[in-house]
Amino acid sequence: MTVLPVRTLAAVFAAALVLFLLILFPLAFALSLSPLPAQGFHARSVSGSIWSGHAAGAGFGSAALGDLRLSLSPLALLTGEARFRFAPEAEGAAPVGALVAARGAFAADGVTAAIPMPPLMPGVAATLSLQDFSVAFADKACRTASGAVSADVRMETSSMSLAGTATCADGRLLLPLTGRTPAGDASLFVHVAGDAAYTYEIKVAGAPDTDAGLLAAGFVREGGNLVLRGAGRLQ
Repeated sequence: MTVLPVRTLAAVFAAALVLFLLILFPLAFALSLSPLPAQGFHARSVSGSIWSGHAAGAGFGSAALGDLRLSLSPLALLTGEARFRFAPEAEGAAPVGALVAARGAFAADGVTAAIPMPPLMPGVAATLSLQDFSVAFADKACRTASGAVSADVRMETSSMSLAGTATCADGRLLLPLTGRTPAGDASLFVHVAGDAAYTYEIKVAGAPDTDAGLLAAGFVREGGNLVLRGAGRLQ
């Protein structure tokens, strides 16, 4: 029988102990040590280990994500990143994807989700749908962005569906969405800065002067367009 040297045995036991501790490492504690809460992630309660955890009532900023299965990648820690993968409690549903936090940087990777936007104006609500959406901020500037984005904008008297592709412009995340409505061509441009501040502009071209519904919702006439602008913060 081969007898392992004492140093080899010690290394094996040390590696096994580290692995055991990682398996049992509390997700809530790992989350509290990461930059992710300061960057907007929150949950009513967090339980389980970093390999198989749960976040009840999770959200990012003002966007609700619901109850999620949540796990932390130990390999990403070797690069100085905290990479949290999330998925819904029910298999095959959304939201799914990953949130990556590091010092001075934040990213969302491969996110598919439907996210209600904060109220734009009284009586005006919108939901953003993300499909394989990714964005990376470094030093509060948007570096890369991709993925399909659509928006359903609902008002008391009308609604509009718009779609586009995420990109970066002037250091901010840009969601340039366009579509058609019964009133005419429409667009929704959303800019999101690295500090979570956002601005938006909804424009409906060729809307008739008699469209009292849009005017009542807060749109103003600019030339041949009806326009609604606003700003807010995601956190």
